[in-house]
Amino acid sequence: MKSTLRAMQHAVVSTTVSALLLTLFACSSKPPNPAAVRAAAQVANAGNFSTTYFLGDSLTAGFQSGSLISTSQVNGWAPLVAAQAKFPIVLPLIASPGAPSQLTLLHLANPPLLSTIAPLPGTSTGRVDFSVQPTDVAVPGALVNDVLNTLPQLLPLSGQQILNQQILGFPGFSSGVADSQAQLAARANPTTIFVWIGNNDALVADFTGSPASMTPLATFTTQYQQLIGYLTANTNAHLIIANVPDVTAVPYLQSATVLLGFFSAQTGVPASVLSGLLGIVPGDLVGLPGVQQVPAILGGKAKGPISAANILHAADAATVRANVVAYNQVIAASASAAGATLVDINAVIAAASANGIAINGVTGNTSFLGGLFSLDGIHPTNTGYAIIANAYIDSINNAFKTSIPDVNLVTVAAADPLFPPYPGHLLVKPPVEPNAIPVIHLSGERVGEILGKHE
Repeated sequence: MKSTLRAMQHAVVSTTVSALLLTLFACSSKPPNPAAVRAAAQVANAGNFSTTYFLGDSLTAGFQSGSLISTSQVNGWAPLVAAQAKFPIVLPLIASPGAPSQLTLLHLANPPLLSTIAPLPGTSTGRVDFSVQPTDVAVPGALVNDVLNTLPQLLPLSGQQILNQQILGFPGFSSGVADSQAQLAARANPTTIFVWIGNNDALVADFTGSPASMTPLATFTTQYQQLIGYLTANTNAHLIIANVPDVTAVPYLQSATVLLGFFSAQTGVPASVLSGLLGIVPGDLVGLPGVQQVPAILGGKAKGPISAANILHAADAATVRANVVAYNQVIAASASAAGATLVDINAVIAAASANGIAINGVTGNTSFLGGLFSLDGIHPTNTGYAIIANAYIDSINNAFKTSIPDVNLVTVAAADPLFPPYPGHLLVKPPVEPNAIPVIHLSGERVGEILGKHE
């Protein structure tokens, strides 16, 4: 009943605005200004979710634990917002074991970095239903430029192109249509478009160990303005835009200070010696693949230091954070110019990182397996996505004076397999497997060898 009433109210507002414009134009000798007509329609559609599209990257696609998979997609923030606001959404559901295969937690250890994690076996057949047109067309791995300009390929040649094809290509290929995310949205004549993009333009620094790999600010500015300009010039939709969180705050990056202390306690080798051997110093951040290198280096099976691509040095991390601030200034200015609603996801993640979030007597946090980030250390858990959904809902309610209810975090966390407390059978010492970090017991000879090289 509420959704029906809301739709009627939007129809009345839209009709009133249109009638006013027609009256004004009738009294003028000048022809109607198409841009003014479209801007008025965008204002009238604020809060109208009757036809809604979602554009973005893995965070909007519902990617979790290294995979796009139907069982996690339905727990993303986009379907949660749609359910709470009672408007339709169509997801490009991907069959198990996901694309790529989803990571699973086999055994939880203490500390969590010693946990055993492995991908599901098998290969996905792709879309569960190739005939439906998704309204969440966000593509994992997408950059700002991709949302406007990247088209699906009929014969994909890479993993990224496969994701583009699976999400954007069907059912359009059957009628000879190949559109980008933005083009698909424009074709649907939407009333609202959610846009959350720019995360991968920044996150690439985590994978390369260098802020130089981030999209240059001038390029980011041009591409972001072009995207928002295209959406405002080609649709009547009200835009709801989110900014970029601090990509150095994700548990994919581990504190070098903590790691040096941990491995020193395990091996008996002083942290100062390990620092030279591993090539890290307090204040640096180490990517999870770099953490995986440590046992082999300390065991003499691989040469140190940790690969440069797996280390984000302290000064570089500061540069990354500064670049994210600059990105978000561009996003805020673009949102203001477009009359869009801005959602400050950066502030939400920062608060969770600083203070955690108490749910069901447990304080979920942004550490690895702390309950808010999934097994890849980058994408949220079900609970993390619910927190993000509530940030959107609260921003919408504040902007439109609506009363959409928040997602019940208590219910979500209770059913979330990656929110503590974990089942008791997982709290065991893990076996040594490729995705686990084994406990290191160095022989006296090996300890002496390491110390001898660093005297």
